[in-house]
Amino acid sequence: MGDPQRPVRVEVASTPEQRARGLMERDRLAADAGMLFRFDPPAPAEQGFYMYRTRIPLDIAFLDADGRILDIQTMTPCESRVAVLCRVYRPGQGYHQALEVNAGYFRRHGIRPGDRVRPARGDTCR
Repeated sequence: MGDPQRPVRVEVASTPEQRARGLMERDRLAADAGMLFRFDPPAPAEQGFYMYRTRIPLDIAFLDADGRILDIQTMTPCESRVAVLCRVYRPGQGYHQALEVNAGYFRRHGIRPGDRVRPARGDTCR
C-alpha cells in the first residue's frame, strides 16, 4: 500500500463547467497539487477524460464512493486542435471521483489501485 499520509492539495471541480475546464491551458502544476473531480450521480464506465488543451502530463486515479482507487492511468497531452481526435482515458467501470496529479506521482509514492484517498482534517470528499 502507498504512503498513507501523502498529502495533496487539490482544487475541486464539482460543477459541469469546472469539470469541463479541468487543468486545461496550465503550464505547470505544483508537485503536491492536483484536481479532484466529483460526480453526482456517479460517472458511468463510458465517461472518461481527455487531454485536449492540457499541457501537463498527468496521472489520473478513478475513485469509488469510499475513495478507494479503482484504476490509475497516465495521460499525455493531446497535440490535436480538434477535441474529438484526442484519446479518451476510461477506467472500465463507474466512478464517483477522479484525482489528477502530475504524471508519475502515484508510482513515485507507491500508490496503487486498492489504496484509499481520504480527506484531511475532517474535510469531506463527497
